[in-house]
Amino acid sequence: MEKLFIEINKRDVHYGNHVEQIRDMFARKQESLSKKDDKFFSKYWQVYAWTAIIGFINDKREFGADLPNKSSFQYQMISNGSESIAHALLLMAIGKVETSKADDFLNSRKLLTIISEYAEGGAKHILEIRQTPGYERKFDSPDDFLLEVVKR
Repeated sequence: MEKLFIEINKRDVHYGNHVEQIRDMFARKQESLSKKDDKFFSKYWQVYAWTAIIGFINDKREFGADLPNKSSFQYQMISNGSESIAHALLLMAIGKVETSKADDFLNSRKLLTIISEYAEGGAKHILEIRQTPGYERKFDSPDDFLLEVVKR
């Protein structure tokens, strides 16, 4: 497992357009971390991890999703920010591998693709919630994020 974690940390993270939309809505620009604003996330990896968790919890995987955006961070950034989140995402991805070959469980690119497909599905789910009448401003308030975590 340690070898896998070392290998996955070296890999770039790819994500889709829904994750990018959520990132732009809820995260500060990386270069303006000291700026005070109403954005809940201060790091792009946090949005990626949040959308992936939402995707895993709600089983919202976008199989074969187009992941044209290469992040400005490697998976190592998630590990540095929160090792427990990085491990949890990896374990959730391993749990979703559908194969009879042991090597597929150790394929870091395959695992990152699974995480990204769930991140894309989670982001799409969040966008759908925001299109529901009465929930158009869901997650505009930091309390919404905290309530979502408590609800889980």
